[in-house]
Amino acid sequence: MKQLFIRKSHRWLGVVAAVQLLIWTGSGLFFAVMPIDNIRGSQLIKQPATLRLGYVSTVSPSSLVRQHKELSMVSLNQVEIKQRLNTPVYVVKTKEVVKSKDVVKNKDSWLVFNAETAEKLAPLTIDEAKAIAANNTDLPLGATTWVATVEAGSEYRDGELPAWKVELEGADNANLWIGANTGQLRAVRTTTWRIYDFLWSLHIMDYQGRDNFNSWLLRGFALLGVSTILSGIVLFVVSIRRKKRVSAS
Repeated sequence: MKQLFIRKSHRWLGVVAAVQLLIWTGSGLFFAVMPIDNIRGSQLIKQPATLRLGYVSTVSPSSLVRQHKELSMVSLNQVEIKQRLNTPVYVVKTKEVVKSKDVVKNKDSWLVFNAETAEKLAPLTIDEAKAIAANNTDLPLGATTWVATVEAGSEYRDGELPAWKVELEGADNANLWIGANTGQLRAVRTTTWRIYDFLWSLHIMDYQGRDNFNSWLLRGFALLGVSTILSGIVLFVVSIRRKKRVSAS
């Protein structure tokens, strides 16, 4: 009676766990076979020309603070020197408190200053965004769209916003995502990446945010998979012992 219960439990546990185990195996195979550079779209990107430090004249951080008092309490690790098109810039990353549906969140925001004049810069125009995109790829450019917000699970989640989305023609439905303030190429998204992202959501069982691999759903199915394997081992051991008893009699 006990063995029959274990067999039935194993059978039903196997049925429930089989689909997710198949998804884990299939998605894991895709991750192992597909080169990561192809997923990232590295083959579509070229290294843009960069300014040399000896050929630029930048204002000092103290001069920048004197002209922009709001920067006086900014820590050094929040400040970087970058290149936006042909201009050296100070990029200051700050936190902005945003309240949405009674939930308070800290949102990243960027302030950008011309490193030669200390002038605060406005976000990129569409022509400037296209110029940056052209500097980063040899492929023809398609539609260029201003994006201020993205939904959970978007292909451009956790990236700098606002941003410009520049579509590339004839290249795996690729999009270049360029930070509207910093002018940096923040992400390359292709059909291959979207397949990877979809399989990743199935793999970690986070179907919306796609970044939480500590959910109770994932833990539950992992435990279910282990239980299925252990019950199979128990059945195997019980069957061997039973055969030995039958042979001995």
